[in-house]
Amino acid sequence: MPEPLLPLPPALDQLLVIRRWLELTLARVDEKISAVRAADEERLRRRPPPEPPRWWIEYGIGVSRRPDRVHTDVCPITSRGRAATRESVLEVLRTVPSAIACPLCRPDSELGLLDG
Repeated sequence: MPEPLLPLPPALDQLLVIRRWLELTLARVDEKISAVRAADEERLRRRPPPEPPRWWIEYGIGVSRRPDRVHTDVCPITSRGRAATRESVLEVLRTVPSAIACPLCRPDSELGLLDG
């Protein structure tokens, strides 16, 4: 069976030196991994939390799962749906005839669709 990487020397003292070098190298790598993980955790902890979505699109049930209603972020009745951008909410309200603006949170008013 061929040697997988580099051929190893036959002498025990040389093999022990290589083993010790590998142990020390592995210890250095482990220390570096710990330092990088700690730095990543610190960076994540200092990062401000993402802003909550301002708009939601609620989808109907069934096979088609078409947009059903749109909501603002303060709507107390929406518990399902997907976060959306202002543009996607506008597009849904303009292009999906069955989609409505929530009558409670009035996203159509906030989007300026009721003005003029």
